[in-house]
Amino acid sequence: MERRKKRQHRQKQQQQQQQQSDDNIRHARSRKLSLSLDIVSRPSPSPSRVDGIRSLLSREIYSLHEHIAQSSHSVGSLAQVDRKFSDPEFLPTPESIARGDEGTGFLGAKYQGRVAGWLRPERIRWSSEDKQYPLALFNQPHPKDIIQGRLGNCWLIAALSLIAEVPQILYKVMITKRYNPAGLYRVRLCNQGIWQVVTVDDLLPVSTSNSLVFSRSKKKQLFAPLIEKALAKMHGSYMTLKSGRCDEGLQTLTGEPCEVLFLRSSDPEKKPDLNQIWTSILQSRTKGYLMTCPCSNKRFSEQTFSRMGLESDHAYSILDARQVNSQRLVRLRNPWGEKEWKGALNENWTKWPKALKNKLSTPSANDGVFWMPWEQMPSFFSSVTICKVNANWHEARKRGQFSDFSSTITSVYGLDCPYGAELEIEVFNAGDGNYYNRLKDPDVDLFLILLSSNGHCRAYKHDVDYYITLSTSVPPGRYTILAGSMSVVNYLVYPAFNLVVHGSQPFVVHDQPSSYELVADAFHAVALRANNRQDMGGGVSILTFDDNGNFGLVCENKSNRTVRLSSNFQGSKNVLSSRHAFQMVDTIPAKTQQLIAIFTRKMFSNDVQIAYQASGELLDPDHYIRARNNPPIPSQALGLHILRSTY
Repeated sequence: MERRKKRQHRQKQQQQQQQQSDDNIRHARSRKLSLSLDIVSRPSPSPSRVDGIRSLLSREIYSLHEHIAQSSHSVGSLAQVDRKFSDPEFLPTPESIARGDEGTGFLGAKYQGRVAGWLRPERIRWSSEDKQYPLALFNQPHPKDIIQGRLGNCWLIAALSLIAEVPQILYKVMITKRYNPAGLYRVRLCNQGIWQVVTVDDLLPVSTSNSLVFSRSKKKQLFAPLIEKALAKMHGSYMTLKSGRCDEGLQTLTGEPCEVLFLRSSDPEKKPDLNQIWTSILQSRTKGYLMTCPCSNKRFSEQTFSRMGLESDHAYSILDARQVNSQRLVRLRNPWGEKEWKGALNENWTKWPKALKNKLSTPSANDGVFWMPWEQMPSFFSSVTICKVNANWHEARKRGQFSDFSSTITSVYGLDCPYGAELEIEVFNAGDGNYYNRLKDPDVDLFLILLSSNGHCRAYKHDVDYYITLSTSVPPGRYTILAGSMSVVNYLVYPAFNLVVHGSQPFVVHDQPSSYELVADAFHAVALRANNRQDMGGGVSILTFDDNGNFGLVCENKSNRTVRLSSNFQGSKNVLSSRHAFQMVDTIPAKTQQLIAIFTRKMFSNDVQIAYQASGELLDPDHYIRARNNPPIPSQALGLHILRSTY
């Protein structure tokens, strides 16, 4: 996985604080509350992952029922004609290799080559080992058949290698099932959670020696270069595929939910439970889930990785995991089909226990497949991505566009689960619903809240990414899904989104537009679920919640008097405020509660720190009942910060 440039949000805060509360409140007869808060939270580290942004180019929407109904002869009479199909939407030109400012000299010294032209499979120069085979779309595909070419898309090739082990998944990707002399193929891909069918011809980029420049499949199989070309067409060019993440590759090919388990943390108090992760890996292997892992550690140089036989910033497939007595082992594959682990348990290791080596069957071929000890994985690999492929999933996919929080909320859905279910709920950023550059556009702030019928929060997820996943289990009942983005408040950006729900039992998802008060109620429920309460005395409490560097503060006033709360977040770092301010004074009437502010990560690549002070005073009930907010609440955030009754 090639390194990406760190990306930054392109807009800054522009609104200034308003004038202080009026003199009547300033000089009010009051008594101070018994407790003042002065809190500096632990820094929230930046995520240990590779930046990524994805886009949506909607050309054809794939229907699962239509796919099932299609026979393998999906190209019909086109295969019988002599004239070759040429795709008018993705021409064999330099712009299809790299568009506009991407440039064309992208192969670099590492790959030592350029695209010299485009050829049909019949004219491509195949390796001496492959010449004996006839051209075929599939010829008993195997993970070792897929070779990454001169393009940094190991995230895709690693995923493709994994699904080559599961023919029923691979064959679903290719709607066209056989080699087609007419050169027309249809490929099924999942783009930002929505299925598309992409039609391509079989003109493929070649070098000066007429060999394939990008990915190839051994035995003259065409599925790998055709799937790669379909994805390049979907995103605009081959260049847009040059870097990505393991979960994106698996999502694109399977449409299934993914879970990312981090093997390291820069926060010493949040070290991952490696024993639990190991258990998850074994269980996932038993269930037939697909797994990949990125090779990365900023503490090591590229030379260190090379000495160990590994490639830094590169995606590997996890083919197997075993525990033999006390020894934990993981079997990995480099999608290049070469360069293997040189540490303990490598194929030439002289200390192999004979019984263990025989049990694991360790061939000596240099094919990029190797075993390594699980205990050494966290040193060289940053995470494990698990793709939960399950033929028994029930699923629903919805398109929408985020609204702000000033009126009706359009990203709310009812969820009926008559039998209960294990749920995987995903929301994907889809930009404006049209094409945009997946490498350069920023990730956005996304959140998901699942509410039960009584308004309690069942689950909550909040992050800055191109998608987030909420994993939970629910008993039979009716629920509400609230999807949202703080970008509508912080940047006045209203991205489109795709909602995807997978469940272990049948369920129904339906649109449920709701009033803006739902947002305030939902975040109050999140705060109650977090159960992080500080009592300020006099019936007034502060509730806080956080997730992945996103932080919220709620003031709950159960007293019979109005409270004036002063909060100061000026010591916080790398966050944006939903109030467009870091110092607030709010008067909160008796028996009400208010979400004072939500702070979200500003720079994806930097750590977040939340520091705040909060103090309050109870005001004379005869004079101070009306709510006031200084600075005023931005109109687009009204639903977040509206007063709500407390019980």
